[in-house]
Amino acid sequence: MATQGRLYLILAILVATLLIRMHGAAAASGDAENGRLAAQARCTACHSVERETAGTGSFAPDFTVIARRRSALWLHAVLRGPHVLMPDFAFQGSGEDDLVAYIVSLKRR
Repeated sequence: MATQGRLYLILAILVATLLIRMHGAAAASGDAENGRLAAQARCTACHSVERETAGTGSFAPDFTVIARRRSALWLHAVLRGPHVLMPDFAFQGSGEDDLVAYIVSLKRR
């Protein structure tokens, strides 16, 4: 009986991992190039937003660091929530998806 319980647990973990990966990929479905342009226009006062500018932000983490540490789902949640040190953004159209797609793309470069 214990072996059957372990098997169900392993199966549940595998299914959960697959669902999380699928949702993370879908959550980063915007246009990364549009996101890069938006990041340059909106975010460079505090963040370094490209791999070539890593370490040049005034006090906020580099987008490359954020990309390595956070998921697309997390980024969406942060961008939609209220901010203490960051402006609250009102994205138009696919702007949020584009920005998230760009940040996530920095992980793969």
